[in-house]
Amino acid sequence: MNPASHSRLQALDGLRGVSILLVLISHAWLGHMVPGGLGVTIFFFISGYIITRLMIVEWDKTAQVSISKFYLRRFFRLMPALIVFVLISLGVMQLAGVQWQWIELMSVFFYFANYFGIFVGFSGDLFPPPLSITWSLAVEEHFYMLFPFVFSVCIAFPRRFLAGLLTFIVGILLWRLYLVYGVGLDQLVHYRIYKATDTRADSIMYGTCFALIQARYPGLAARFAQRKALIAGALLLLASLLIRDENFRESWRYSIQGIALALMFTHLITESNMASRVLASPAMVYIGRISYSLYLYHWLVFGIISFWLPDLSLPVKFCLMMVASLALADGSQRLIEAPFLRLGQRYLHAGIKH
Repeated sequence: MNPASHSRLQALDGLRGVSILLVLISHAWLGHMVPGGLGVTIFFFISGYIITRLMIVEWDKTAQVSISKFYLRRFFRLMPALIVFVLISLGVMQLAGVQWQWIELMSVFFYFANYFGIFVGFSGDLFPPPLSITWSLAVEEHFYMLFPFVFSVCIAFPRRFLAGLLTFIVGILLWRLYLVYGVGLDQLVHYRIYKATDTRADSIMYGTCFALIQARYPGLAARFAQRKALIAGALLLLASLLIRDENFRESWRYSIQGIALALMFTHLITESNMASRVLASPAMVYIGRISYSLYLYHWLVFGIISFWLPDLSLPVKFCLMMVASLALADGSQRLIEAPFLRLGQRYLHAGIKH
């Protein structure tokens, strides 16, 4: 099955649901058992895959990519829900007595929250800073500030495009290796590697490369559909989780997980098997479709429970966090995300007509 010929893959939403559930459950006081970082890596991979896939479809239909429409779509997709989340977070922080600074808002809306969080830090010691969760949005937006322009120039030369992407992937790995083994983790600020664009953008590029391979190199893509690719990917992913050495985790882990996801992706998304059917189930698809708001609000809920209800038992706190996070995300998706997406589609459609 050629993924470019399908407007939406149900299992893809389900996999996005898996990624946010890993993050959510990890943050729900179970980080010692559930790999929340893997959830973020999966989310980055899916983002690169979807964006590249959609841009390839647009290029194949029109022989061009509208960069202005690309950014407008992202604005209507991300910004309305983000604005409401920030306003609610500021209100909660005010109630908790947290004295926030305007530069924190600037870091969120101008997409440098990851570096701000690493080198400066968000306000709030006793109350976990809800705005800090936007670090991953910053990583994505840094990538997409450049990628549409690079895509427009390079897509006509897919071999060079793929080679260039792979070169950057290797370059980022080498940069991480230098930071870990050359500079040393004890000399780096906490989360310097985990949250920084210059050390994490390759997780998006793996998804981009995979979309390009599927669309332009069907023979190579067919190899990813082989059962041995799935087995190899599963083993690599397992190894990335079992090896606990901190130097390995901050250097090789993200690369190995990116390769593992590429090897497993066809089986999880486009093939008909038990895993893809589970991912395409209504519950997983639903979680995937509210994943953006769920990602934003779950950390705010964590902060509220940690600050005002710290003495509750772990099972009660866990259930409360799950229910409250899902309720807020559902409301955000229905009342903010969906209406503004429809508004954006009407606006873009009207622009096409005129």
